[in-house]
Amino acid sequence: MRLEIPAKLVPLAQHLRSGKYRHIIIRGGRGSGKSWSIGRVLIAQALSEPLRVLCLRETQKSIKESSLRLLDDQASTMGFGAGFDVQNTQILCTVQQSEFQFAGLREHTADSIKSYEGFDIAWVEEAHSVSAKSANTLIPTLRKPGSIIIWSYNPDQEDDFVHQLAQSGRADVLVIDCNWVDNRWFPRELDIERLAMLAISPDLYDHIWNGKCRSRAGILFKRSWVKYYDRMPAQVNRYIASDYAGEPDADRPDDEPDFTEHGVFSVDSDFKLYATDWWWGQTSPDEWISQWSRLVRVHRPNVAFEEKGVILRSLNGAINRRMQDDKAFVVRTGLASAGSKLERAYGFAALMQQGMVLWPHPDKAPWVTRVIDQLCAFHGQGNQFDDAVDVCSLIARGLDDVIRAQAPPPPPAPPPKPFTVAAIDWAERQERDARASNQRSSL
Repeated sequence: MRLEIPAKLVPLAQHLRSGKYRHIIIRGGRGSGKSWSIGRVLIAQALSEPLRVLCLRETQKSIKESSLRLLDDQASTMGFGAGFDVQNTQILCTVQQSEFQFAGLREHTADSIKSYEGFDIAWVEEAHSVSAKSANTLIPTLRKPGSIIIWSYNPDQEDDFVHQLAQSGRADVLVIDCNWVDNRWFPRELDIERLAMLAISPDLYDHIWNGKCRSRAGILFKRSWVKYYDRMPAQVNRYIASDYAGEPDADRPDDEPDFTEHGVFSVDSDFKLYATDWWWGQTSPDEWISQWSRLVRVHRPNVAFEEKGVILRSLNGAINRRMQDDKAFVVRTGLASAGSKLERAYGFAALMQQGMVLWPHPDKAPWVTRVIDQLCAFHGQGNQFDDAVDVCSLIARGLDDVIRAQAPPPPPAPPPKPFTVAAIDWAERQERDARASNQRSSL
């Protein structure tokens, strides 16, 4: 069997069933080939001996979010598609008595996960998002002699459970670092994206492409760029931007819904942005439309920026009715999504870097801490709450429609010196000249 995987990942195939390691940790940045290589190794092993493989994530809302499709695709690519029966929720090997099952760790308790104790291999994808509680539930459950856990992840935070495990130095833990440079099948399309990000943000590049942990100091948005104001200029024009979320899914009460966010910014005569007010909530549209109306009535913005899409189309009428009922009139401007979420955030990041965005002090506006934390945590790769980032991106993208405030009038010219001073000076000069003339006459 010919197994084509990056050379860095050959130890995975060598030690999968060697019994030497309990944990094999594969980490690295985007484009390294980690996931499809693990899939190929597992498929090859499942064709060689009867295996029970459990494919896990921290959260799996549906089978679409699992690795089922990846495994199916890799089996076909390797030419072994006929050897597997791909069903709705599982994959069975028709050559050996092997099986692949899929589950989300968060959905299980210590009791419910016991049904998996007879599995040979557990593959945990996106392991950086796995909590210590979930990991400590899984590890003692997989207790079959010779069983092994494969952890694959893009490093995120230094204190993530799997990253701490990788740094532990334990003899039963094999750590393999694999990045795009180790993948000889790295596609040209990804290389274009890689170089574009390197030109824009070296720190974000290191995190996404070179597998470096992100720091609290920020990746795309830096804490060192955060500037505060004590008092806003007297002359400003105000704008509001909103990232809308739909109705929470009643069929999935355990799923955490997205946040709706409204951010108010003021623009001075130099085009500087002053963050002014904020609201956020995981609520029904009735509530967030009401809050939007309140902010419009309080701040009287010139324009309200919104993200075009399905949510706006479905709720456009409700927003207009509330605007009429509350007499909260404002020009609404829909902005189409262009590019990735990360690309849409570049504009606001550039403004912050140039010192063009100012924030109220957190002791006066507690919401500032939350928004800044979200900006500094943002890396654009999903699996995170970043709705406040979307609001900031909308403001930056709407700058073409922003009207700067009128410049303040110049300070008045200083008053002239009183005439009496000049008169006194002239009288003294006349008296001095007269004395000098008398002295010359006497001589």
